[in-house]
Formats: sequence, structure tokens, C-alpha cells
Amino acid sequence: MASETTGITEIKTLTIAEAKELANVFMEKDIPTYFHGAPGVGKSDVLRQLADEKKIGFKDIRVGTMLPEDLTGIPVPDLEKRVATWLRAEFWPNAERDGERGIIAFDELSDASRQLQSCIYRVVLDRQIGDYRLPDGWWPAAAGNRREDRAAAQSISTALANRFAHIHVRPDYECWKHWAMKNDIDPMLIGFLKYRENLLHSMEGADLLAFPSPRSWAKASKVFDLNDKMRFRALCALVGEGAAQEVQTFFKIVKLPDLNDIIKHPMTAEIPDEPASRYALTSMLARNLDKDNFTAILKYIGRDEFGADYATVVVLDATNRDVSLTDTPAFRKWAVANKNIVM
Repeated sequence: MASETTGITEIKTLTIAEAKELANVFMEKDIPTYFHGAPGVGKSDVLRQLADEKKIGFKDIRVGTMLPEDLTGIPVPDLEKRVATWLRAEFWPNAERDGERGIIAFDELSDASRQLQSCIYRVVLDRQIGDYRLPDGWWPAAAGNRREDRAAAQSISTALANRFAHIHVRPDYECWKHWAMKNDIDPMLIGFLKYRENLLHSMEGADLLAFPSPRSWAKASKVFDLNDKMRFRALCALVGEGAAQEVQTFFKIVKLPDLNDIIKHPMTAEIPDEPASRYALTSMLARNLDKDNFTAILKYIGRDEFGADYATVVVLDATNRDVSLTDTPAFRKWAVANKNIVM
């Protein structure tokens, strides 16, 4: 757990993994929860990941773009009965359609007007708005940017804030790497950010249009296969010129051996000395390790010149990406030889 100074007090911040663990507790205890953090750190993803892991419903309500009547419903007169009937928005959870359990996430809540915030009071506390009531198994949560990040965020009223437990999220490379390994992020990007972890999220000196964040790097991964000139232009547009220049320098100094050569000749294939290349190599091997080449890659990374720490990273990252790799003779042999390592 780390601390973040706001000028008034010191706030305890959590990684995505720590935030998800605590959110799971609050969800089981039925305590509404609010995630705070800078733009692009993955606040909303925590809630989506929780829903996916539990195989329950998920509704993402972007309140920053809404009007109060979007939440309360629109009154339609019933002239015969001389009453108004409220037409409800389709996005509200319905147990028959969306499942008996789920998460309803009020995203961009810090961008909402006070009128909209007032509409959410009863949803969070009483699980009801107008004549609509949340299904009993649905848990309300929210996420919002911080005011200091100049992301259109406003302060939320104390009346609404007091209805939530509050979790402050910070970017963390290890958490992002575990996510990246499972989501087709380019190994060169994973290696680069290990080399320059401070660039995982940085708003220093940025014009606040294009800057490095877990979200913008995920998009940037898609352009890593372009030629140098186009890659630089694309990265400038996605993560800013400073970070783009750092990536270009990384590409110039990284020298990777051919993966097929490693698999065919694990005891003689080249092992680079330069740290940047070693970071990129561990990411490449972890991404491409499978049941067929596990034994060959273990021989390669088992060489003294590869380094025991780098070898451990390869195996742990690969098995985190694909847990079925742990059910192989190659892994069992490695695990016996490395039983001092905490899995």
C-alpha cells in the first residue's frame, strides 16, 4: 500500500489487484464502493473484472453524459386515471434479463452535476429510484477521476460520498503486466514498461491530450508492428511525444534472438547482455511459451548467463497467462528445482 499527498491529507492508495481484493469484500458485505484515481489507471476495469470472474451481470452507466430524467424516467400522462406513469430507461438491471446477481457501475460520477448526483442518492442507499428497485443481488459501485487531474471532475456532495466506501487506485506495473499477458499486449511494450516503469502512467509535462496511461498503452500496443516512422507518429498521438521518443530509443537498443532458433537450439542460441533487451526477451518468451516448447525454453533460460531472476519471471508470467502450463512434466520438474520460489 502506498500513500498519495493531496495537500490536505495523505491518502492510502491501492494497486488494481489490492483494490479488487478489497472491493470483493465490500461486494460480499453489500457495501457500495467508490473508486478514485487518475484517468486511464483502470478503475472501471476493476469492476468489470470482478463481474467476469464471478460470472455475474454487469451494467456500466456513464452518468457524466446523462440528464436527471435519464435516471428518474420520463413522466407520461394517463389522462383516464389522471396520473403520470414513469417510463424507465432500458439500462436499469432486470433480474430476468440480466441475472439475479450483478454489478451496476456509475462511471464518471465525478463528472456529474449535483442534480444527477442527487438522483443517485436513493439508488446507492435504498437501491431504489422512483418506482424502480434494484434486484436484491445487484451491487452499486462508482468510479471517478480526481479533481487535480483536470479531467472535468467535480467534487461529489458529502451526502453522496458518505453513502460509499472509498478506494483510491494507483497504477502498478506488476498488476498491469499480469493483465497485459492475458490480453494480447505486444511483448515489446511489456518489456519497455518494465525498463521504464515510471512511464506506465505519467501526466508530468503533458498537454493532457495524449499522455501515458494503462489505457493509452493498451491502444499503443496495436501500432508497435509499424515501421519506425509511422510508429513514432502513432505513438505521439496516443501517449505523447516524450513517451514516443522513449519507445523509439528502446527499439534501437533492443536486440532479440529469433524465437525459432531458441526452441531449436536452446543451449547455443544467443542471450543478449543489455538490460533493455533482456526485459523484452523475458516478455517475448513468457508470451510464446506453450506446452510444446516449454522444455526447450526451460533449457534456454536455465543457462547461467540468462540469469535465475529473469528465468523465474519467464515461468511465472507464462503460467499466470495460461494456468494449464502448471499441469505439465516440464513445469513440475522446474517447480521441484525451484521450490523456494513462492508461486
